[in-house]
Formats: sequence, C-alpha cells, structure tokens
Amino acid sequence: MDLAMAQRLVDRRKAAGLSQEALAAQLGVSRQAVSKWERSESSPDTDNLIALAALYGVSLDELLYGEAASDADDLEDGSADTETADVADEAEDSAEHADCGDKPLVDISLARGIHVIDPNKGEEVHVGWSGIHVTNDRKGEEVHVGPGGVHIDTLEDDGHSVHTNADGTVVIDGEQFSSWKEARDKLDHHGKHFHTKLGRAWNKFPFPVLVALAYLALGIICGVWTTGLFLVFLIPVYYALGDFIDRRHLSKLVDAVYPAAAITWFLYMWFCLGQPHPAWVILITIPIVKALMHWCRKQWKHRKQA
Repeated sequence: MDLAMAQRLVDRRKAAGLSQEALAAQLGVSRQAVSKWERSESSPDTDNLIALAALYGVSLDELLYGEAASDADDLEDGSADTETADVADEAEDSAEHADCGDKPLVDISLARGIHVIDPNKGEEVHVGWSGIHVTNDRKGEEVHVGPGGVHIDTLEDDGHSVHTNADGTVVIDGEQFSSWKEARDKLDHHGKHFHTKLGRAWNKFPFPVLVALAYLALGIICGVWTTGLFLVFLIPVYYALGDFIDRRHLSKLVDAVYPAAAITWFLYMWFCLGQPHPAWVILITIPIVKALMHWCRKQWKHRKQA
C-alpha cells in the first residue's frame, strides 16, 4: 500500500474521532493490524476496505484514490491536456526525489500540511490540521498529539500504548483508567500493568532488601560470604514468579528463570566443585531457550490475532 493511501486512512480515522483500538474493535481486527495499515506496512483486505468505506461514509474509490476519483469524469470527457500535465508533474516530482539521494523527502501543502519522510532512518513526521504525528518504523514507535488528546504507541512485544481522552481518562494497553493517578497506582515504574491484587503485592514487595539482609545474616552468623552470593540469583526468579502469578505467561517465566538457574549451576560447579569443564556447556543453551520462548510467544500472539 502506498504512503498516500496510508495517510488517508489515518486522516479518515481521526476525522471520525476513533482511536486505533476503537477502530480495530469495530472491524474485528487487532490494533497492530490497523497500525500497520496506517504505516504503509500492509494493506487491508477487500472486506476491511469495504467496511472502512462504509464506516467513514465514503466510496471505495475515494478511500483508495482520494481526490483522483472525483477527477475521473473530467478525464473521461477528454481533458488530455490536463492528464499530460499531471504526468509531467509526476515525472518532475520523481526527478526531484531522485536528485535528493539520501535526503529526507519533504511535502508542504496548505491542505495536507507539512510531511517529512526520512527513508534511511525510517522516520516520518506529519504536521497538519489533525495534529502532529511522528512515527519511527525501526523502533516501532508512534506518537500523535491532536485535538483528541495524546496517543503514544510502541509496537514491539513489550511495548505499550498510551492514549489520553478529552474527558481526562487514560487508556493504557487497551484498558481505561479514570485518571493518571489511578493508572499510576495500577502500574509499576516500568509501565507493567498488574492484573491481580496478588501480583501487584508480590511485585511491590522489596524482595532485594530481604535478600541483602539474608546474605548479611549468613555471612555474619555462618561465615558463608562466598556461597551466600548465590542468593542474588533468587531476585530475578522472584519477580519472574510474580509476573507469572499476575499474567500467567509461562514462556516469560521460563525465559527469566532458566538463565538464572543455568548461571547459578555453572558457578556452583566452578567455584564449589572445581569443575568448570564441561559445566560451561550449560551456558550455550541459554540463547537457545530464550529464542525458543520468543518463538512460542510470537506463535501464541499470531493465534490470538487470527
């Protein structure tokens, strides 16, 4: 799908007062699918195009070709000169863009606003009547500031979607909060959302402080300062368990616990038993297990979107 059509989809959605989440819900698709349409990474299928045209109250030709559809009658009446001039203009524009080399492409229009695309960096900035829209394809980030509020979207697996509404409510990752205070109470400082009270209490408990106190106690009372360092590996395991309790993501539990367990076992074999070889082989399995868990998450995500 070309960039002009992608921008028309963005403009139509914003003119209808819909967020990407709301549009996705009406069409029965994922928010990521809508975002990819509007970033020209993929195209809606025929059914979704028809649904979009009906939702926005425009013809399919107008949605696909914009103002070109309204000019079709003039072309049919024999306005060959106009067509020739348009072709010449397009050729001239193409030549100008070709001369730009690696420079960003800039389009300035009173109707469309200011549009800047840097294909090398994967960045795009649009300033128009609907607001300011900034995207970074390489980082999977999107920011929109307009009359409807602020919309921030990171499209990666562990990213977040933030949208402020005119009534003061906040939507984060599809869940609405009555205020920023309520959102802050239910999220940690990394933006992780707690789905259960047990998960929230588990993750907010100062477990690292408890580990430090236990290490000092073992060192002072039993004199096991070196061996006591293995308690440090309980910290990632503790928070991985908390995340599993709150979200029930088994792959992320394995993704966090396995590296900690493998490193702990290797260090034990090395420092306590003096057998670093062949114990080091366990370290090679860590990236394999992490890649496998990442693949499992992607497969599960695709199944949910299907």
